[in-house]
Amino acid sequence: MSAAPGHRTSADPTVGRLIHTVLQPGFAGSQRPPDWLTAAVERGLGGVVYFSHNIGDVATTRGLSDRLHDAGEVLIATDEEGGIVSRLGARDGSQHVGAAALGRADDVAATREVGGAIGADLRASGIDVDLAPVVDVNSNPDNPVIGVRSFGATAPLVARHAVAYAAGLQSVGVAATAKHFPGHGDTAVDSHVGVPRVDASLEVMRERELAPFAAIVSSGVRAVMTAHVIVPAIDPRRPATISPTVLSVLRRDLGFDGVIISDALDMGAIRDTIGLGEGCVQALLAGADVLGLGNPVLGADRPDKDLRVFTEAYDALLHAVQDHRLPVDRLEEAAERIDALRAWRRAQPTSVAAGTSADRSVARRALARRGAVTLPHGPLQLLDVRRLRNVAAGALPATTVQAIVEAHPGSTITPAFALPAAVEGHADRDDLIARDDLPVADVIVTGSPGHDVVEDEQRRKALAANPDALVVVLGYARGDEPLDGARRAIWTFGDSVPTARAVAELLAR
Repeated sequence: MSAAPGHRTSADPTVGRLIHTVLQPGFAGSQRPPDWLTAAVERGLGGVVYFSHNIGDVATTRGLSDRLHDAGEVLIATDEEGGIVSRLGARDGSQHVGAAALGRADDVAATREVGGAIGADLRASGIDVDLAPVVDVNSNPDNPVIGVRSFGATAPLVARHAVAYAAGLQSVGVAATAKHFPGHGDTAVDSHVGVPRVDASLEVMRERELAPFAAIVSSGVRAVMTAHVIVPAIDPRRPATISPTVLSVLRRDLGFDGVIISDALDMGAIRDTIGLGEGCVQALLAGADVLGLGNPVLGADRPDKDLRVFTEAYDALLHAVQDHRLPVDRLEEAAERIDALRAWRRAQPTSVAAGTSADRSVARRALARRGAVTLPHGPLQLLDVRRLRNVAAGALPATTVQAIVEAHPGSTITPAFALPAAVEGHADRDDLIARDDLPVADVIVTGSPGHDVVEDEQRRKALAANPDALVVVLGYARGDEPLDGARRAIWTFGDSVPTARAVAELLAR
């Protein structure tokens, strides 16, 4: 007697292939995929995700991508937003400005051009899917994880630039991913370490959070990423990633029929509540198609953590099929959407020309300043008081700081905190020790004022020692913030190579 429809047994070889298709693991290595990953790709693995530890120079990364593509039709994804979240620029800074700078310039044609240039860079490295743009409206200035990753604080601004950015990416054959549905902007908790909530009414959600997603879905974005965020107005119990009610809003109300990708299921909001394996099952049942398994370097107590995470996810899905919790037709539905994305990717040109970019112009236009900001030509004492890491990117980049030093040979950089090494996804702050012996600084570099009381205190101490110091704000600006009475300040709205050049040029005038 055959099994009931949707409840085929695990002995059916198609079940194993379908489970492979919906998984998107991370892995260790930058030159050759590990044997387990090559075998998984041969068995139909739907996707992999690159983190900064997977990426070398363009030729090395392209070689890794080619080996994976040669093994099977796997979609290679990465987070390349520009600005502070850049896998390609994790070591030397992104070659492209981030969303906040683009929103400040508010030039839709420039945003589309930057998106196309980022897409061309990804294509050169053999990457198929960009986990960008961020479509969150940064309505809460205390947001610990979005900030300058957002195009701005209003829905119309975010909508027009998210649409333009995605159009630029997809014009060169890289699938864009709108994130983090249904919106992570009005939160004060980071889902990497906890379970955030958006306590807004359904009316506010529709007008603010959902409107940009509706616009980018209508424009033809190929993928949407979920957020591990509870929205009580829609589902008071479950984070969006595992909520059929929330994801039905995306499917039914917004009419999205592309690929839904879960945010990383190893993040605290899932891992520390229901666990990664159960998170995989519930995300798929809720309507997700691709299960992002996250970064296996984090907390790796053994070198085979990547394989163990993949096995945990695979086994959880297999057992859910065996227990009749997970219908096979749900796997088939997800696989069909992934196959459609694969077909779209196959239809793109095999290569694209390097993209031209409006980054330098945008970086200059994005700058805001107070008072006289030129600096003397001799050596300077720089004090970096940033403590918070952006956990989506790891340690915050120092691209603009280095540009100031290079423009003033002999300058010294002093961190206000002892900063241990960091990788994407770490949010620990307890091990960051404030220094008492702060030098008198000519330039004080800070993140987003008001986000961290200890960082703010270090900045106040430094300004008290030299009220004429120039404050360079690399984070999110709160309108006309007083900045502890700083007389001279520059707001950059992010950090990148173009931003660094724009600041250096401004200081030299």
